[in-house]
Amino acid sequence: MHSKTMWIGLDPGLRRTGLAESDAQGFMTFPVASLATADLARELKTRYGDGSSLHGVALGDPQRLDGGISHGAAARDAVAKVLAALWPEVTVHLVDERLTSKLAAQGAALLGRSKAVKKDKGQLDAAAASLILENFLMQKR
Repeated sequence: MHSKTMWIGLDPGLRRTGLAESDAQGFMTFPVASLATADLARELKTRYGDGSSLHGVALGDPQRLDGGISHGAAARDAVAKVLAALWPEVTVHLVDERLTSKLAAQGAALLGRSKAVKKDKGQLDAAAASLILENFLMQKR
């Protein structure tokens, strides 16, 4: 059996799902990729096998600012079903993802990367997943 080496974070969307990973200690997070949501099970299995190397998953929970259910709830539910079928032993933690995409876009603008992000929205999805994972790991500490 593999030792647990990382957490992953997911920013679910109907078309794309952002993916991020932590370091082994769970202190730093890194945007990894934007995956086609339709291919998510295959992509995650290819990258992480049976999930035995994962501490768990921080899954973005889209909520409206007033706390109500957002239009992204369907994507969250679909991704949660994929995770439950793929890795029934891996714990999935729902993490409030309000404003993560906006913060990721602001970060790109500060780095002078806003034009590149507009061309490749996948970069934004992966950065948002990294923020979701970072928020979860900070709350966990």
